[in-house]
Amino acid sequence: MTAPNPFSLDGRRALITGASRGIGRGIAEAYARAGARLALAARTTAGLSEVADSVAQCGAEVHTFAADLADAEAPTLLVERAAKALGGLDIVVNNAADAGHDGLTLDGYRRLLHLNLRAPVLITQAARPYLLESQAPVVINVSSVSARLGGAEPYGPLKAALSSYTVGLAREWGKDGIRVVAIAPGVIETDMTAGYTDADWWTGNLAERVALGRNGQVDDIAGVARFLASDAAAYITGAVIPVDGGWVHQF
Repeated sequence: MTAPNPFSLDGRRALITGASRGIGRGIAEAYARAGARLALAARTTAGLSEVADSVAQCGAEVHTFAADLADAEAPTLLVERAAKALGGLDIVVNNAADAGHDGLTLDGYRRLLHLNLRAPVLITQAARPYLLESQAPVVINVSSVSARLGGAEPYGPLKAALSSYTVGLAREWGKDGIRVVAIAPGVIETDMTAGYTDADWWTGNLAERVALGRNGQVDDIAGVARFLASDAAAYITGAVIPVDGGWVHQF
């Protein structure tokens, strides 16, 4: 008799935000290979069709949704649409984010707050009724190494708040069997970090900054996200897991 694969996500219903590129796309593809059924969301449909085609080649069921999660009503509506399409939810991955830029206006700061923090909170709360019906419910928040490095820009503090929310919610929801965890990526080579990972000031001292001496790849995050969603991680909750190559130097 073959033992069940503890890393399988066969038949599990996953909502992934920010899924059109980078880390979100990598997680979607990893989940598809593991047998999950997918609801993928991004601000526009531009990149979602390509991701949907990619995961469909794995034989995965996939539904796509355009949603600007900085809008107040969008997070709750997205959860309702995703749950209806999949017949429920087992996994929620809050990945959508924006790092912002210098010279932000007040409206720009407000948008970062809504996208990076309010949206994950609203999505998670809206997903609770569906997760309570799941046999293996888990929320995975994508935080950042910036959460513990600090900084005056809003991205780091907002990710720190998301990490704190993860830990607190894990304590609150543990009694219901819902796991809540976070991944804190280091510098991962994506469109979002383009121009940063190739900068001379970074690459010239990479070995001094990161113990493994390289930038991270999307697959480095996707593998951890698959593990955390699986039965192999059934006793992990409230953890904020750094996936940063051994960050040893602050900015």
